[in-house]
Amino acid sequence: MSDIFKFSVLLLILLSIVSIAGATTTEIHKGDTVFVGEDGLHLNDDVFYGNDTKIAYFGSGKTTGAPAYVDTPSKSSFSVMASTFKDRQGAWYSYPEGAEAGHVAFYVDYPSIDMRLYAYRGGDSFDITNGKIVSGETLDFRIDSNLAPIFSRTGVTSSDEGVDIVFTNNYGATLTSLYNCAGVPVSIVNLHPTTSSFFAPSGSLTCLWDTGNSAYKTGDYTIYAKVNVNNIYNNLGSIKGVTVSPTLSTKTKTEEVSMGIDTPAPTPTSSVSTSSSPSSIKTTAPTVKPTAKPTTATPTPTPTQTAEPTAAVTETPAPTQAPTQTPSSPLGTVTVMSALILGILAFAAIRKD
Repeated sequence: MSDIFKFSVLLLILLSIVSIAGATTTEIHKGDTVFVGEDGLHLNDDVFYGNDTKIAYFGSGKTTGAPAYVDTPSKSSFSVMASTFKDRQGAWYSYPEGAEAGHVAFYVDYPSIDMRLYAYRGGDSFDITNGKIVSGETLDFRIDSNLAPIFSRTGVTSSDEGVDIVFTNNYGATLTSLYNCAGVPVSIVNLHPTTSSFFAPSGSLTCLWDTGNSAYKTGDYTIYAKVNVNNIYNNLGSIKGVTVSPTLSTKTKTEEVSMGIDTPAPTPTSSVSTSSSPSSIKTTAPTVKPTAKPTTATPTPTPTQTAEPTAAVTETPAPTQAPTQTPSSPLGTVTVMSALILGILAFAAIRKD
C-alpha cells in the first residue's frame, strides 16, 4: 500500500508540473515586445534593472527628467491593458535605476492583422483577394501582421497557441484543416506567423487548399484570420484589422463553380506587397464558362457537415468540425491520468481492508 501510494503521489506531482508549465508565449524577457490586450504574462527578472520594481514610460525617447507615466506591474501575471498602454506604445524602462542606465524593460505595440488570398500556380502564382474563385483552383492564405515578436519569445514551440484561420463552409461548419493538393488535411489553426507577410501554414506559398477536392461543394464560404494569443481577442473584442482580419466572403450561383472566381491579371509573387488597407471579396455570377472540376490524385473523404446552412460569421465561430480530429489539450490528459491514479489508490485500499 505504501509503495503504491508513494508512486501515485509522485505521478500527481509530475502531472501538476506539466499543467502549470502552460504556454511559453507568456514568458517575457528584457527587450521583448508585448501587445495591447495580452494578459497573464510573466515578467522575468531580467526585465528589471537592479532593485527596480517599477516600469516607466517617457514618450519622448529621452530617459532624463520625470517620466510621463509610472506603473508597478505584477511580475507573475502582467496585463497589457488598453486603458494604460494603448496610448503609450514604444519603449518602457525599468524604473528608477533602469531609466538612468537605459535599461528597456519591454516594448509595447498594438496588434495588427490582415489576410490575402493567393492562387498557387507554381511560378505564376498571384494575389486574387478581390477576385472570384473557379472550382479546381489551388489556393493559399497570406497573413499580414505585426505579431511575429510573440512567436520569437524564448521557449515558444509549435504546440503553443497562435493565429487561427476561421473557415466556415457552405453548410455553416467551421473547419480546422483543409485538404491540400495531395489530398492531405493541413491544419489552419494555431499558426505562428514569423514574418510580417506569412503564407500558411509554414511561411512559404504552397497549395494549402485544393478547391477541386470533393469535400468542397458549391455555396457560400466565409474566411478570416483571428488572434487570441494570451486573450488578445477576449480583452479587446472583435476589431477588424486588430484582432480579426476583414472577412473574405464568397458566393456562387452555378453548380460548376465552388466559389465563383474570375482571376484578375497576375501579379508575380516576387513583387508581393503588404496591403495597408483591408478589403473583402464581393462576388457576382461569373461571366465566363466555368472550368470542369478536375479529378484529384487521391480520393479523399467528405467531412461531415452541420445540418442548417448559413453564410454569416458570428463573433463566436460555430463549433469546430474538421476533416480530422485535432490533438486533445494537455489539461484533458491530466484529468484522465488523475482519474486513473485515484482508481489505483481506491483499489489498493480495498485490498488492504
